[in-house]
Amino acid sequence: MPKKKHSGHYCKICGQYKANEKFSGKGHAAHICKACSGLSAAEKAEAMTMNRLLDFPVGRLSESEIKWLRNRTHDKRPEVAELAQEIYRQRFPYAERNAIKKQLVINRLTFEIHGEVWDSYGDCLTVSQCFKVCRKERTVTLRDFNTEGPEQAVALDGGKMAKLLKWIVHTLEIFMWPQDYGLRGTGGPFLEMSLNFFDDPDGEDWTDIMEDTEQDQDETWQARIEYSNGMVQEIHGGDEELPDRAEELYLALAEYFETEETEWE
Repeated sequence: MPKKKHSGHYCKICGQYKANEKFSGKGHAAHICKACSGLSAAEKAEAMTMNRLLDFPVGRLSESEIKWLRNRTHDKRPEVAELAQEIYRQRFPYAERNAIKKQLVINRLTFEIHGEVWDSYGDCLTVSQCFKVCRKERTVTLRDFNTEGPEQAVALDGGKMAKLLKWIVHTLEIFMWPQDYGLRGTGGPFLEMSLNFFDDPDGEDWTDIMEDTEQDQDETWQARIEYSNGMVQEIHGGDEELPDRAEELYLALAEYFETEETEWE
């Protein structure tokens, strides 16, 4: 498809094609129209950067183009930084999510459920249980409210505990559940991190975010996560069925307490 032909002369500052009379002789040679010639050097530079961002390639980017765009997200000029950040989010939608994963380490996790779940054998069970995972003590505990027995505890070695907690963050992405599933919760690190991602990718000074969402039905499950950076996240669910990743978490934790009688021969 042939390129569209433009009438007039192109101004590299405002990025517009204008009639020849809109340029002086010197401006015509420099590709700067009369209106833009009166701008300061800083204003010209900002306008050229904005034009480059607006015309940023939509196809595959080279390493130099990615580096240039990433640097513009830190630009001291607010309009440039804002536009660059928006373009970066569109081109790399998982960049923020992956940056958060590298900084989140779970210290404690409490996962409580009072409802129906599908076990690993495809059976529907009505459960009323609370699991607790403690990184420091390296224990996973279970309290079953349907029985009068004592709380059960399983000790894990350091490697297995680290693997479990990393899986909850990196694979299940528990920090994203309120946003991904539309759940109620407090302390959503993703929302706060989204604001600071470009300004300070390594920052850990996050504050809690309270979501003012009314609960339409009784809660059937909830989770509380305490991170090593001091962040506390609470998630509340009221659906009859667990979200898929919440169900994966339940099955993984319940597996620690399966007895030989409940396993397949």
